[in-house]
Amino acid sequence: MNIALKHLSVALILACGLAWVRPAYAQENATAPAQAGPALFAILYRPGPGWKAGLPMQKQALREHAQYYQTALRQGRVFAGGALAKIDGGLAILRMSSLDEAEAFLAADPALLNGTFVGEVHAWTPRFVADGPLKP
Repeated sequence: MNIALKHLSVALILACGLAWVRPAYAQENATAPAQAGPALFAILYRPGPGWKAGLPMQKQALREHAQYYQTALRQGRVFAGGALAKIDGGLAILRMSSLDEAEAFLAADPALLNGTFVGEVHAWTPRFVADGPLKP
């Protein structure tokens, strides 16, 4: 498994753990109509050419990236996002109407434009759906 996909798999598992989880197996909804509206997409961020090695994420050029995400969060376009533990980079789960829209969102991200991050978008189909908080 290539390292980016391995990190994405770990990140998605972590994102599910931070969300609210209720089994929603495909069998339950086998006859349900396709859902209209936004789909979910995962963005995996890794250090780009502008990343300053040896500096923690809080000291990287990410202020405009954070503002970009805050705006998208208020618009309902972001489900969750944040840093990954023990590796440089992050994960975001987006609500977008299409892969093209998610890729355009990533391409306009100030952290990509300034080279701090590189990123990749993946369509995400969760098999578990939020219902309530996980218990510790």
